[in-house]
Formats: sequence, C-alpha cells, structure tokens
Amino acid sequence: MLGFTAVFGVGLWYSMNYAYYQKINDVTQVSAQGQVFPVRDYQGIDAQTSPLKMRACFTIDRAFEPMGDIPEQANPLIAPMWFSCFDAEQISEDIESGKAISIAAGVNEPFGFTRYIAQYPDGRAFMWRQINECGDAKFSGEDLPAQCREKPAEQSSVQPATQQEPRDTADVIRLVPLIGEGPEPIATGIVQAKASADPLGFQGCFTMEQSFGLLTETYETAEPAKPVAVAGGLSCFDADQLAEDLNIGYAVAFWGERDIAPGVDRVVAVYDDGRAFVWHQKNQKYAE
Repeated sequence: MLGFTAVFGVGLWYSMNYAYYQKINDVTQVSAQGQVFPVRDYQGIDAQTSPLKMRACFTIDRAFEPMGDIPEQANPLIAPMWFSCFDAEQISEDIESGKAISIAAGVNEPFGFTRYIAQYPDGRAFMWRQINECGDAKFSGEDLPAQCREKPAEQSSVQPATQQEPRDTADVIRLVPLIGEGPEPIATGIVQAKASADPLGFQGCFTMEQSFGLLTETYETAEPAKPVAVAGGLSCFDADQLAEDLNIGYAVAFWGERDIAPGVDRVVAVYDDGRAFVWHQKNQKYAE
C-alpha cells in the first residue's frame, strides 16, 4: 500500500508539473487588443489538454495602458516550478500595487477563456489565460450571458480586402478548436473571395493578425490540406505555391468548417506574416 501510494504520488506530481507541457520559444509577435506587436526573448509553455496551461514571458516595446477593472480580474495562475520566469504570486502583487499594468489581450481565445498580459515599465511582460464569465456559464451548464453568444466585434482580425477584382464576401472565418464545441469565429470582416455554384469553386485571400504559431495552440490543424486551382479563380490564390508552402511548413492549414456543403470541408491556411487563404475541398470520406 505504501509503495502504491508513493508511485501514485510521484505520477500525480509528474502529470501536474511536466506531462503534456510543450515549450514554445520561437514566437516573435503577440496579438493584443486587436493589434499585433513584435516581441523578443519569448519563453512559453502550453498544452493541448487545457487552455489554462499557457504561460509566457517576453519583452515588448509597446507601452499598454491599464483598462477599467482589469486589475481585479487578472489573476495569474501558478506555473510549473521548472518554468521559473513566470512568478504568478509576484506578478499578482505587482498588478495590485501598480508596479505592473494588466490588460485583456484577447477574449474567448478559445471560447470561455480570456488571455491576459501583465507588463512592467521596463518592457518585461507576462501572458496567461483564465476562465471568463462565458466559460463559467458554459462549464456550469448555465445559460450563456448575452455578450457570450458571439465574438465581440473588437476582436476582428481580418483586414479589408483590396477592391481590384469582382468578389463575393465571406463575412466570417471560423476554425475548429482543440477544446470546445463547433467551429469558432476567429475573423470577422470582408474577405476577398470567389464563389461559384459549385462549392468546390470557393477560394479566398485575406490577412490575419494572429500568427500560425499562436493559432496552433488553440485550433485543429488540417490534414490532408489540398488547395486546388479553379477556373476563373482569384489572382491572389496560387494553389500550387500554397500547396508547396504547406508541404515544407512555411504555412499551416487549419480546419475551418466541416461539411460546409454536403461532402465539402472548408480549410484555412495561414502564413506567419499574416497572409491567409481559404478554400473548399472534398471531405476525406468522399475524396476517393
């Protein structure tokens, strides 16, 4: 019994402090309040098992301004002891005393969670996620508050497309989250797009503020991703180049909306510089 208890205790301690965590150190930009800012010296951890496992330490030249009652809402979660750059207790004390300011960098990323950033005057910054009121309601089985039924407009990350060629518009771009129900709207606005009577003729080009490094922490990557050229398609949509870039990792594909039409899935590919492309392809079960 003592041996079992010891083994169980070690296993529990390991799972809480080490298991599932992934180190993320190649991030060069962070989104906050609808904008993207370059960062340096990024040290981060995350895990697919829970959005709450994300922590990050970095330096940013942007001087954020405190907003409303954010200091009361921002409560940094304790990081694993081996991730020493993130001292949750000290950050919390400094937010309370005014030595650091805190902002809500992104709301419902993914749904039910708010991403916070605490920043010091010398540029040091720390980032984490917390459950918000939408998450509290969802996970407790209560009715969602009115403001939780759709993504706030200020989180829009699609920039207006050029008006150089005729287009239809896809007003909302959605991605399938790693944790959660159904595809989540991650971009709202005008997308330069071309649609036809055939759902497989749809393609679009737009820009996003989130890098694919941040998106892969939250949304399902798509495999296989098969962009194809269509007759009369957009000049901005080079299917062959996109396929090559996906193959070598210059771009990452995510599931948009499965079965957006019978037997057809929507796929979204994102480059780290913000370029993004969307198209429809046959659902794998109909691909043969």
